[in-house]
Amino acid sequence: MTTPLKEYTHEYFLTAAQCNAQKELSPQMLVQNIIEVATEHANMLGIGFTRLSAERNIWVLSRLTYELKRYPAMHNHYSLTTWVEDFNRHFSNRCFEIRVNGNETIGYVRTLWAAINIDTRKAADLTSLSDITNFINDKLCPIARQSRIKPDGNHTVTTDYTFQVCDIDCNRHVNSGRYVELIVNQNDLDVYDNRMISRFEIAFHHEARFGDKVDVRSEKSDDTMIIEIAKGTEPICMSRLFLSNR
Repeated sequence: MTTPLKEYTHEYFLTAAQCNAQKELSPQMLVQNIIEVATEHANMLGIGFTRLSAERNIWVLSRLTYELKRYPAMHNHYSLTTWVEDFNRHFSNRCFEIRVNGNETIGYVRTLWAAINIDTRKAADLTSLSDITNFINDKLCPIARQSRIKPDGNHTVTTDYTFQVCDIDCNRHVNSGRYVELIVNQNDLDVYDNRMISRFEIAFHHEARFGDKVDVRSEKSDDTMIIEIAKGTEPICMSRLFLSNR
């Protein structure tokens, strides 16, 4: 029997059609790729959709943090390598290394995954997946773990948005990439022409569904933004961006 890989790498090529206005990989596409690669590796290890759905559970992304020196540029070959860092009955920590052109490491990612029950939409116990500990890898992920994101309530900009059909994924809730798009859109284009998001953090608190109307509240300083997406008084997700000069 073949031993499952403790590390898995997916290769990509960034076409012009996939680029943002800066001719780079966009944050929202990077997050979608991260989810895609995590899903592929979990399936390879036998801890993916098929196994969880037998118990009426699904994996959900709880937190994501990445740090980049730069983003993959148009026509770059780039790759995401992932591994499981640790696991308990509530969460699994999964990390990633991002490389361009085969061998240049340009960044790292930390993700925290939980599971919810499809029927109750409440947190699921992951004890039945305890064999995931056989796949834990001691590979180093050098970026800091995400700390609590707490707005101070002095938001300078508030916009509203109602989730539409194309925002909804196969789990019948809002796609993670859509939240990232709403967050990135809180700056004007010229901001990203001159600055880049060098560290991105997002923490998910509650699900949003089709037709939900949310407020997007932004607090800005010179190098940092905190952005809250909320449905009334209920926070859906919190994000913190660190901007650096290009």
